[in-house]
Amino acid sequence: MSTTTERVDLGGRLPTMFGSTTLPSRIHDQLESAIITGTLQPGQRLHADDLAAHYGVSRIPVREALRSLHEAGWVDIKPRHGVRVRERSETELMELFEFRAVVEDSVARWAAARRTDDQLATLQDAVDGEAAAVRRRDTDSLVLHTARFHAALRAAAHNSVLEATSAEMEKRARFYFSTVAADLGDHWIEIHRELTELVAASRAREAGKVAARHIAETGAAVRSLLFP
Repeated sequence: MSTTTERVDLGGRLPTMFGSTTLPSRIHDQLESAIITGTLQPGQRLHADDLAAHYGVSRIPVREALRSLHEAGWVDIKPRHGVRVRERSETELMELFEFRAVVEDSVARWAAARRTDDQLATLQDAVDGEAAAVRRRDTDSLVLHTARFHAALRAAAHNSVLEATSAEMEKRARFYFSTVAADLGDHWIEIHRELTELVAASRAREAGKVAARHIAETGAAVRSLLFP
């Protein structure tokens, strides 16, 4: 386990602009995103004073945000050890992708059965965006369009409970694969293209099988990179 203790200059690494929700929730969202993408590393200590200075706020909303991040499982808070970004777990990774494969099976099957023409067009556009990102060797854009593809697939399933569950699982999965995305290769684009074709043809059972297999294989690949 990391024992990182140094204070890190946050300038230029974390965004400073917020949206329109409450201040603690905005700070929560910014820090959560930084943890998921690896800007804040597992084991890194987070100092409320540093964060308050970075965002130009008092320590009170920062402390509230850190407590909510702890409750959500993104940071650990321990006496005399302060607040640290949570560590990655091989067991959690395996269990997460195992469950996500089941969830995405249902997402793809229902999307194939329920999608609209506009939603199909969004899926196709997301895949085209992924392909363009690969040609440019733009990993950030590739991750963005991949997230857009999965969001479109969830919307096409037309089930709000499934959509929320899938989105949360994807967010948890990004905590593991975002830092190794460039090493995973780009073969998943062809899988997304195949999925789009199956959704277009309303071949629900096949779409579910392809989605589940894709998630399982991605989990295995991420595991081999993070826990060799």
